[in-house]
Amino acid sequence: MSTRKAVRYRDAGVDIDEADRAVSSIKKLARGTFNKNVLTAIGSFGASYQLRKFSKPVLVSSADGVGTKLKIAFLTGRHDTVGEDLVNHCVNDIAVQGAVPLFFLDYFAAGKLDAEVAASVVGGIARGCRHNG
Repeated sequence: MSTRKAVRYRDAGVDIDEADRAVSSIKKLARGTFNKNVLTAIGSFGASYQLRKFSKPVLVSSADGVGTKLKIAFLTGRHDTVGEDLVNHCVNDIAVQGAVPLFFLDYFAAGKLDAEVAASVVGGIARGCRHNG
């Protein structure tokens, strides 16, 4: 019999109930910025936008984060994996909507910039982009 304790998101500082409340409170605000070309609502894996001047193309975009995986990166001193995970999260989010990746757009934020860590993260992002075409 295993004596391993289950690890939950809450153990890493993630409060899913509070996140749900936050999303619920901003839905109406965000919806007020949509135009007729927006095809998805808040909460979809990616945002879908129809380009009406063309024959039926739809752009699907995603911005994601790696969340609690950053704790592991800092504990291990290995940061390239979070960059690749970030790309894969975004690719998966658009793939479930039938889209294929055309470009990757995200941001790099740091409380204190470390050039080696930044290069490692972006190296992982580049590897993820290459692997996903």
